[in-house]
Amino acid sequence: MLSAKGEVFDKVLGLELGADDYVIKPFDSKELVARVRAVLRRFHPVEIQQETAPAPTGEYVSYPDLLINLTNYSVQYYGENIEMPPKELELLYFLASNPNQVFTREQLLDHIWGYEYYGDTRTVDVHIKRLREKIKDHSAWGLATVWGIGYKFEVKTTKK
Repeated sequence: MLSAKGEVFDKVLGLELGADDYVIKPFDSKELVARVRAVLRRFHPVEIQQETAPAPTGEYVSYPDLLINLTNYSVQYYGENIEMPPKELELLYFLASNPNQVFTREQLLDHIWGYEYYGDTRTVDVHIKRLREKIKDHSAWGLATVWGIGYKFEVKTTKK
């Protein structure tokens, strides 16, 4: 801290407020440089540790490179947050939490939109299309169409 005030009270106050040093004007530039070097000698850089993602909590499903968290309505795909409307997220979460189970459009409408939904069953098709645009199939999982029936979140098993 550099100040014209030279009283002991002012020096103590400056140091208590967080100053590393207190220099009174007028000052000699060599003294200022020496004081700055003394402070820099005491400085130790903090090692930056790589941040790890906090463990998810609440209602979530996790697959390789995909995390769907219903508690905070977030989707992480390859470590990136993917923005999506609530109904898309709820549809993805419902399918992913019931892997390899086929659901008809009517079942999905009843579960996601509610029994009193009077819209077209093709609403599900539109949401699935938008999900596929945002989240491409993975080698371990994907959104699958079961022709003539509906959709499923397919988890692929490796053959041994």
